[in-house]
Amino acid sequence: MHISTWDEVGFGRMTDEIAAAFIPLVERESERGDPDWSRHIWKRRKRMLRWFAKRRLGKAPKISRDPQTVRDEYETVWSRGYERYQLRPDVHAKPWTWAGRRYWATTVGATRFEQTILCRVIERVKPKRVLEVGCGNGINLILLACRYPEIEFTGLELTAAGHHAAIQFQQENVQLPEAMRAFAPLPLSDIGAHRRIKFVQGSAAHLPFGDGAFDLAMTVLALEQMEAIRPQALSEIARVTAGHAFLLEPFGEFNDWGWRFLNRLQRDYFRGRLRDLKRYGLVPEFAVNDYPQKEFLRTCAVLCRKRSER
Repeated sequence: MHISTWDEVGFGRMTDEIAAAFIPLVERESERGDPDWSRHIWKRRKRMLRWFAKRRLGKAPKISRDPQTVRDEYETVWSRGYERYQLRPDVHAKPWTWAGRRYWATTVGATRFEQTILCRVIERVKPKRVLEVGCGNGINLILLACRYPEIEFTGLELTAAGHHAAIQFQQENVQLPEAMRAFAPLPLSDIGAHRRIKFVQGSAAHLPFGDGAFDLAMTVLALEQMEAIRPQALSEIARVTAGHAFLLEPFGEFNDWGWRFLNRLQRDYFRGRLRDLKRYGLVPEFAVNDYPQKEFLRTCAVLCRKRSER
């Protein structure tokens, strides 16, 4: 499948908008020969090589990212609160690359530029009802709802911690806190609209919604964690959307070799490929990967339309 540029898909401003969202959360840019960069990269590589050697000898524990494993890991992640969503570089930065440049940044910076991409996709599709599958603590939807208050947003999350965090945030914040307003990469329209989001706890393998209940179903690094239920999750996403699906995920085409392959194998991440989406009823309209990427995991933003039944 052709990997497009933002210009080719009609998002000509996107590169500048991504930079404006991401750069404020960059701790620093890394020059060639940066000893910290080399040290971090080789430390990760050595861990992967040790794991792979043990695997070949039958001594490495079998890793299966099943729903219970995901629950156990992310119960802790989604219990950390929303204080981190602020315009300040984090001291726990990791290596990222983009357009031939290296950056020390965190996933908080990723949340911000991903929000920009989600906004432009929503403006392209013009949905009335949107579902995010694997919404975590709801941060994507919280910001989107305050920008597009006319849209009915629903978030589904597997973990009790993520679901509880989102509900509690709604209850405790009549208006979006000032720090999160500043964190939003694009202007907001209604800073109280996040209270109208419907948050549901459940599994992507069995979405508790009717056929075609949403105009747009989306995932952001959620399928990454769903290799054990990949066929069911993709089929369910196709079932509940009446029009489009947007998937920002680590598709196999970008992680099938070298260190990224070892990283995916070690962590049992998503192995789906762009070319496989049609079998689940999703026809890609465009795919773009021109945005900051983690050193050991590459993702792609794919807008699909639901295949019409004949």
